Amino acid sequence: METGHYSWIGNVVLAVLFAFVHWRDQQVPDAFYWCGGLAVLLLSRGLFCGRMLGDPSGPRPAARLVYAGFAAAEGLAWAAALVLFRAADPAAFLLQFALTLGVAIGMLTPFGSMPLLWLAGVLPLASGQVFSLQASNIPYVDLALMSWAALLGLAGYAGAKLHLGVKETLTLQIESESAANTQGQALADLNSSQEQLRLALDAIDAGVADTNVVTGERFFSVRFTEILGYTDRAAFLRDYSFSESLHPEDRARVLAARRAHLEQGSPFRREFRVRNAQGDYIWVQARGESLRDARGQAVRFVMSIVDITKRREAEFKLVTSERRYRALVDATPSLIWTCDRAGKITLVSGRACRMIYGYEPRQVIGRHVTAFNAPEFTKRMFLRRFMSVFRGRPVFDVEAIQETRDGKILHVTVSAIPTFDPDGELDSVLGVCTDITSQKRRERELAVALRNQQVIFDAAGEGIAFVQAGKIESANGALAKMLGVSRSWLDDRPAVEMVATAADWQKILEVTRAAAQRGESANHEVMLRAPEGAASSSGVWAQLTARVVGDDDEAEAMILVLTDITPLKQREEKAWHQANHDELTGLPNRRLLVENARRLLSVAMRRERLAAVMVLDLDGFKEVNDAFGHAYGDAMLRRVSMRMSMALREYDLLARTGGDEFVILLPEVDDLEGARTVAEKLIAAASEDLEIGDRLSHMSASVGIAVFPRDGQDFDSLLRQADAAMYASKQAGKNRCTFASSPETEPLMPATPPGLRPH
Repeated sequence: METGHYSWIGNVVLAVLFAFVHWRDQQVPDAFYWCGGLAVLLLSRGLFCGRMLGDPSGPRPAARLVYAGFAAAEGLAWAAALVLFRAADPAAFLLQFALTLGVAIGMLTPFGSMPLLWLAGVLPLASGQVFSLQASNIPYVDLALMSWAALLGLAGYAGAKLHLGVKETLTLQIESESAANTQGQALADLNSSQEQLRLALDAIDAGVADTNVVTGERFFSVRFTEILGYTDRAAFLRDYSFSESLHPEDRARVLAARRAHLEQGSPFRREFRVRNAQGDYIWVQARGESLRDARGQAVRFVMSIVDITKRREAEFKLVTSERRYRALVDATPSLIWTCDRAGKITLVSGRACRMIYGYEPRQVIGRHVTAFNAPEFTKRMFLRRFMSVFRGRPVFDVEAIQETRDGKILHVTVSAIPTFDPDGELDSVLGVCTDITSQKRRERELAVALRNQQVIFDAAGEGIAFVQAGKIESANGALAKMLGVSRSWLDDRPAVEMVATAADWQKILEVTRAAAQRGESANHEVMLRAPEGAASSSGVWAQLTARVVGDDDEAEAMILVLTDITPLKQREEKAWHQANHDELTGLPNRRLLVENARRLLSVAMRRERLAAVMVLDLDGFKEVNDAFGHAYGDAMLRRVSMRMSMALREYDLLARTGGDEFVILLPEVDDLEGARTVAEKLIAAASEDLEIGDRLSHMSASVGIAVFPRDGQDFDSLLRQADAAMYASKQAGKNRCTFASSPETEPLMPATPPGLRPH
């Protein structure tokens, strides 16, 4: 194809010369037309060859047939020229014959390397030449034919040699190109492999170090420097030393392992610590391989490292956690177990298994979870309580009854949760069994004790209440009866509502807390409050014994025991009343008078107020008593006492000191006229008209008034002054009042005590 691309030009030149041979003949135009047609054919062949050579994939198999067609067409074209354009001149004929011989030889250039293609072009041409020689009239035709045959034979021989030469050349070229291509591909593959290796070294998590053991040349991947925290590779390559970077505790071990690998070929697989750029030590996992020469000596050592610091930390935490978990499992008194989906036990905690059930773990593993149930804990009871966990729902604190190895009954609480496989199917069950046998026994004992206590609680004659955080949590019937309410009314009722006043309850709390510090109970006498709607509206006195229980300050708990002492208090009050009051009139007697008078006078002194002490004696009472008898006299005294009490203020004090004599104490008066007015009211209240025989008698009263502080600084002095003034009233004619000191002649308020002034 390459020779045929340009050789067409020579054939065109020969065609032009062939046409010029007929310059003087009349066939010149036809010859040149033929020459033009041949030139087009030759140009077409050149263009076809150029197109085939331009195809990157090379000539196709069909191109050989097309190329052979071009050879045959050229041969036929020249044969037609020899037949159609014969020169009459012998010289011109020989020139024409010589040109066609040149064409036959010239065909060796484009077609000689492929003899069949050359023959396809030469045979038509040779046929035309034989025909033209036979039809010509030139001398020595036989000699020309012999010369022509010899020349064609030489041309054939030359074509054969050319074919062989080109074939060998092409074979060598193809082999050379193939070798070059193979070498180029191998080089490309090597470069690609090196690039891929470099990318792989940069991409993988491991850092790679390559050391030439003989020359000491070193190579480190980018990842190797990143693991050690270096950013300046030049400084790293200059200063880094593997042996010096090893942790002191690991150095001897690692260097010995590397030496054993290089000298003996022992595997190099180690985990150790190396120092990074920041001076800290990190854990790495290293693997090493070596390249060896024909003698088996290591010439290169390649080592990869992976940062396993986080893994080592996680492993340390995992080991610590596992150690703690095992310690927890061994220390817990509860049995920890697992079973598969069929209920077969796969794991138990050994210590609890031996301590609770009396079995060794190997004696339990593989048995069904129901194998330890007591006879009274039937399969139906088991299914009702535990089947839900085998259906994927957890159970918590479910009680079961089981047996130990020696046949003892065991009460346990079981909590179990299911675990699932990746497909969401039940994989196993994890559970905990806690021995509550002792707790159950204590519960039974406690239930008996509580039942007995409840009987005592309900049967007790005293009221009992348990108070928590200031509220009644429970109370017995005796307390409800004492208050006149139902037991339900007391439930969750504030305890302060039981007592008469909130101050009483606060005092109870203070004294009870103080006693609790000494580990004692506190006793109180307290008036209980009668709630609205209670059966009795009168108050109840109770002896209250209180004790703090527990030590929870935020929810203080107390037990209150209340004993009804109302009859006792009533007797005490009656005795006190009898000891301090006049038996006939019910008025305070001299003893109570003196006690209250001193208190009231001290109050008047503090408040700088006037006070008055009056002594009243009935006029004519002896005559009435003698005329009507003592019973009538006693009735009169009661009537007079009642009228005089009604004439006084609530806080004034009226006392009978004996016979028909009364003492009145006015703790606060504004002036002397106020005291006189009260005295006149008392005289009027004591006055009464009576018929004694045939005559009408009038009973009245004489009053003596002593004013504090003018007439005395104490009650005894005032009483003496008032008594003297009362006698003065009797001497003056009775039925009147007289002041111990004359208001006109003496000052109302003396200089002593200082600061006192009249109101």
